[in-house]
Amino acid sequence: MIRILYVNGGLMNRGGIESYMMNYYRHFDRSKIQIDFIVHDAGGYGYYDEEIKKMGGRIFVLPKKSTHPFTYVHRLKKIITNGDYKIIHTHMDAMGAWVLKIAEECGVLVRIAHSHNTQHLSTNSLKLFFLEKARKNINKYATHRMACSDVAGRWLFGDEPFTVVRNAIEVEKFAFDEEERKRIRELYGVRDDEFLIGHVGRFDNQKNHSFLIDVFADVVREKPNCKLILVGEGHLMQSIKEKVSRLKLDKNVIFTGVRDDAYKYYNAFDLFVLPSLFEGLPVVSIEAQINGCKAFFSDTVTKESMLSPKASFISLDVERWAKGILNCINTADSSHVLDFDVMASGYEIHHEAEKLQSLYIDLWNKN
Repeated sequence: MIRILYVNGGLMNRGGIESYMMNYYRHFDRSKIQIDFIVHDAGGYGYYDEEIKKMGGRIFVLPKKSTHPFTYVHRLKKIITNGDYKIIHTHMDAMGAWVLKIAEECGVLVRIAHSHNTQHLSTNSLKLFFLEKARKNINKYATHRMACSDVAGRWLFGDEPFTVVRNAIEVEKFAFDEEERKRIRELYGVRDDEFLIGHVGRFDNQKNHSFLIDVFADVVREKPNCKLILVGEGHLMQSIKEKVSRLKLDKNVIFTGVRDDAYKYYNAFDLFVLPSLFEGLPVVSIEAQINGCKAFFSDTVTKESMLSPKASFISLDVERWAKGILNCINTADSSHVLDFDVMASGYEIHHEAEKLQSLYIDLWNKN
């Protein structure tokens, strides 16, 4: 059995990158491949920790490199050498460079860097300096490169070759369910004659909730029987709640918090929206389209996200978004129809996990 070391930038919570790792891990043949995880945090537990342990994976917690640099390097080297890993796969975008550098020093032969974004997440100028330095060095330490999309790969790796590994999902899990639609809408008091706009994602600058609230305020002025449901949590959630109150939208905006059954919520939406400032390839965009949702994405979202003719890209302009949503409401077509070939799209997890597993085994055998 091959043991591979995954390295995540935070805890194994319910973010897009963590969902990607878990979707593949669940579908590997674990008699052939096992995954161990390095996570970064000063303390606490991740949402997926228990599931990982039940599947036979191990979790190693490292402190933040910026606050404990010597302890960080010492522990990382100890984990790598004690585990005798031949393959290490980082899921930290540019910051994976420094992990791969240490892995090289420890003699790890296969060092995979994975790009999940199209720009750095931080807006802090000092952090950006170090992130950009890491990005420029990542090709030096990576022996192999992967990305969630072509744009994400070119951003992190430039002209170096890379393999696109799709953010594949369990297609059957996201199939439209009329009963779930009724149940969720009843749970939140959404009537049949009310148009429900939905967003799934953490409350973070990248996801652009503040813009979405501005758009929704314009929509409600013309269509008061419209509601917005926001699934997720994050450090900006409270400020968004305050903005909703200031704009007197409390009766129209629903905050669900984190939901274990978030995948069921697409059934309730009449329109899925994703006005992100940037994305590598958002898993939620794939989930919504496989459910058959009509979807609006910002034009900064990777074009590879578009699978269905019911999906549209709109530039980040409040008036354009409001107009698009109002047109959508007026057409009153909320049917959830899967109108593309999922297998051909490359997002069916069983098939894609088999491909990645074969790639890992091939790399192992060659090294």
